[in-house]
Amino acid sequence: MGPLEPIELIGKMVKDQYGRQMGMIVSVLVDDRGDMSWVLVKMGDGRFRRFRLSDVVIDGSEVITYSSLKRRVEALRRKAALLRREGSLLIGLRERMGERALEEMGKDIEDSVEALQAEASYLLRRVKDALEAVSRQLRDVRRGLACLEVEHELGKLPDEAFELFRRILMNGLKTLLAERNDLEEALSMLKRFLEEHTSVKEGHDGAEDEPIDVEVGGTTDVVGA
Repeated sequence: MGPLEPIELIGKMVKDQYGRQMGMIVSVLVDDRGDMSWVLVKMGDGRFRRFRLSDVVIDGSEVITYSSLKRRVEALRRKAALLRREGSLLIGLRERMGERALEEMGKDIEDSVEALQAEASYLLRRVKDALEAVSRQLRDVRRGLACLEVEHELGKLPDEAFELFRRILMNGLKTLLAERNDLEEALSMLKRFLEEHTSVKEGHDGAEDEPIDVEVGGTTDVVGA
């Protein structure tokens, strides 16, 4: 059996990476080149939302969407690791290259690192916003559990209904905690990257002119691997 065509996803139900039901794929969308790049999902609340095909995974009979934010953090880490390797290679080529060529290549790497720093700052804000949203949901679920138990103790909620909705809330709590852990891991990585890059840049700014030595720290692991 060959790879599944995007059009074959239409009509399939979609879950997120934490197992939460999101909605149904109702169409596909093309980019400016005419390539199929997104699936269009009708969400459970009636809204329509598109997801990149690169964020969609087929797992048996299930269609799962993965966080584009988390994937961007992972991609940034990989790009930073590559730049670090390029910087190391450049240092090893000092004796074989002319000063001008060395400076040009070093400047190119520095420009790439600065672009990564800007992207990391943007992603940091996005992750913080996502964490705040998860924290609000956790607070609501916690309060919902407390209210549910109080109403049950007062005899206003039958045992069967209490057990059902308590189980739903507890499952939701578990899912939210897993999502928060992933976001906190991404937040830690981004902060570490920005702090290390800032310290390296300050060190370069204070040094005398010499062949450019670019280093990007903390870039070996992949979030959520």
